[in-house]
Amino acid sequence: MKGLKKILTGIVASALALTMAFGTGDVTAKAAETTGTITISNTTEGKDYSLYKVFDATYVEGSDPVKVAYSYDGSNEAFLAALQGAGSPFEVKAYNGGYNVVRKANTLDTDVTNFIKENAANFGVAVASKPGTGKALTFTGLGFGYYYITSQLGSEVTITSAVPSQTVIDKNQETTIDKTESVDGGITWKYNGNPAVEDTLPTQLVGKVVNYKVSGTVTQYNKDKKVTFLLFTDTMSEGLTPNKDVVVKVNGSEVTAEVNYDGQVTTIKLPTVNAAGEFLYESNASYEITYTATINEKALDNVQDNKVVLTDNNGDTLGTDETKVRNYSISLKKTDEAGNSLADAHFRLYASQNGKDEIPVVLVSGTGDATSELDNVYRVLTAEEVQNNVQGVEMVTGKTGVIVVKGLKNGDYYFEETAAPAGYNRLTDRKAAKVNNADVPAAEFVVVNKTGSILPSTGGIGTTSFYIVGGVLIAAAFAYFMLRRKAQAE
Repeated sequence: MKGLKKILTGIVASALALTMAFGTGDVTAKAAETTGTITISNTTEGKDYSLYKVFDATYVEGSDPVKVAYSYDGSNEAFLAALQGAGSPFEVKAYNGGYNVVRKANTLDTDVTNFIKENAANFGVAVASKPGTGKALTFTGLGFGYYYITSQLGSEVTITSAVPSQTVIDKNQETTIDKTESVDGGITWKYNGNPAVEDTLPTQLVGKVVNYKVSGTVTQYNKDKKVTFLLFTDTMSEGLTPNKDVVVKVNGSEVTAEVNYDGQVTTIKLPTVNAAGEFLYESNASYEITYTATINEKALDNVQDNKVVLTDNNGDTLGTDETKVRNYSISLKKTDEAGNSLADAHFRLYASQNGKDEIPVVLVSGTGDATSELDNVYRVLTAEEVQNNVQGVEMVTGKTGVIVVKGLKNGDYYFEETAAPAGYNRLTDRKAAKVNNADVPAAEFVVVNKTGSILPSTGGIGTTSFYIVGGVLIAAAFAYFMLRRKAQAE
């Protein structure tokens, strides 16, 4: 038994080096009598891993160091032809009903692995297949040999010898990134990939908050490169003010990350190894990054982007994603019954038909009074202005009869007339307008004032005639009453 253990130990050592695994001379080999195992660490949950046996492995008993020989049974004619071809890194000789496979002199390890990858389609049926669990995955009971390992992740493979056991690392991880946003604790808008976005963009009032979340999985390797940190670079359009409130969680628990705020750009560095280079998180651990931004006055009339780019310590880009948000405007036109524009109508804006939930605004352009030759344009107050107790103003129509309110999200709005133009009746009810993924032009939102009834002037018929007629009727009634009473007394 001690001798067998020594032999197997030598086999493990030799299998770890391709230069020894494929010797440059013929070997008269003895078949191994035991089986081996292959363990794949860092697997991706839900992805299938398959093993294809490329060559059988045998060893020479008693040699020091132990030599390993490989052979192919010739079961796949296409692969056999490739092995025997001019571009093959192997010398192939028929032997005992099969073929001895010997690595050519002066060939590189990459020559061998590239050849195996290029001919993967010719390996036939996998000898074993298992789904990844996110942790280590072990295949047991494998005959000694040289194996090609694939996963649904695709491009990269790992090749190893099961002599008698090997552990390999799946370095072909699939790092994911997904960015979402929501407003007012309501609907969440989700964007998958850059630059694809949904048809209907979320909207938000100027001065209000947009909530962002970036989520995905932590990777330990990007192909053959070890990942020691993930770097998220988040860039916001100028109409979004970052609130500097980043929170990072891994597997649901808050973790320490290096966060740097620089104007519209925020960088978040998430370490994935400790000082000793050991991984902090298991493969495919889930991360979640949350933060908010406030819509500011620069967001008027423009779609606001928030794009995140994920890179790693190797400088490789692992993914990008983005979200968008925008706002709209309402144009109100004040006219008389004949359609003529009316100046000097005063309005305030509310979020409901009867409530006290006024939406404060400030003047953007125009003079803000009845003398304005242009439309008087207003916008919703920003969060900073509200904090600084900036007071909203009444909106007033100028000579065009038009006022414009910018910075509105989708929803219903109500205009209350606080003062009508001279000679016109003030509206008694608030007038409703609806924003639905488009600006509301003045032509679609017209508010009409009607003139009041004119009272008679001095010298007209007035009320005098009514007083006279009334007096005569009262006198006649009194006379009739007195005569009737006298008649009854007689």
